[in-house]
Amino acid sequence: MKNKILKLAKRLETFRLEDVESIMGEGIEYVLQELVEDRQLNLVGEIYSYKAEQNLPLPFCFKFHSQEKIEMITKCFCAGVKSKQASFLLDIGDATMQNFYKHFRQMIYERQLNALKTHFEQKPKIAKMRRFYDIPVYFYLYDGELFVADKPLKTKRKKLPHTKEESLRIKVLYSRLRRSINHSQMKQNLAQHVAEHIWRYGKDYNESICDFSAISCNILS
Repeated sequence: MKNKILKLAKRLETFRLEDVESIMGEGIEYVLQELVEDRQLNLVGEIYSYKAEQNLPLPFCFKFHSQEKIEMITKCFCAGVKSKQASFLLDIGDATMQNFYKHFRQMIYERQLNALKTHFEQKPKIAKMRRFYDIPVYFYLYDGELFVADKPLKTKRKKLPHTKEESLRIKVLYSRLRRSINHSQMKQNLAQHVAEHIWRYGKDYNESICDFSAISCNILS
């Protein structure tokens, strides 16, 4: 039953319970819940979506370091240790360490972008464009959570504006981000740097490690 639902979910991409009940029959709500708990489906509000997050291909640097060394690199990243300092501590070239960190940021960005697309599918909103170093990024706020994209999401449906309260929240968070996105080197892959800083906000080291382990299960297993 689960395999049949997953195949159908992959074809539909997004769906509601009643959409698949008409095809699979009644009583599948519990199966869907199990698939959500197993992280094979996403559920936002009433919208299910196939968890199409595919593991990003690993850069070559991962192939030349032990699992133990990679775990130490991820701990440095989650602790907020700068790449240059981490390269010194772990005796790894600075360019190599930057490649590791770049990949970690991309994973964080992709995961939040997938979550954003699920929210957007359910309730399209007009992006709030903001600039860092004259480079635009696009913010969305759903359920109090800030998301970023390097370009505005598209839909044929009518987009709703953010409420005044949501717009104020975005303004406050943007002001905070401007204080931390403060190095010209962040111009490259800007949206990924912004996503990283959003991800870090409010997390202590243990929370960062736990959440990052869920993001990077393919490289930490």
